[in-house]
Amino acid sequence: MKKPSYVPNSVQRRLAEEVTRFVHGKEGLAEALKATEALKPGAEADLDLETIEGIAKDVPSYCMPYKQVLNSSLVDISVASGLLGSKSAVRRLVKQGGLYLNNKRIDCEDKKIEEIDIVHGKLLLLSAGKKNKMRSLLHITPA
Repeated sequence: MKKPSYVPNSVQRRLAEEVTRFVHGKEGLAEALKATEALKPGAEADLDLETIEGIAKDVPSYCMPYKQVLNSSLVDISVASGLLGSKSAVRRLVKQGGLYLNNKRIDCEDKKIEEIDIVHGKLLLLSAGKKNKMRSLLHITPA
């Protein structure tokens, strides 16, 4: 029987932290915790360029020119980046509340990419789903 103070996965999280600290040291643990928080859909953590670039090697990535991204449909960008296989799959995910742009839930399938969405003018972090997470990092190249 669960105690009221029980926090799910707390033991697993603690073990992962200790192993990470043992293998990578305190600085490595701090970086790993920051990256974990940044990748969590709906997270309140600010997405800074350093954190995103630090996780780039572990997340599927795709490059597109800035001019092609700006004012484009998020549905189109999600398919082009490989996050999902079809526009209908993206629209279905939006309706279910499972599509995230830079960790913010997208509620409208007509969303267009604006300048403010592009982290430091270089990156977009796309996420699909909350439990079975898929992520795609869109590197934006100069026009």
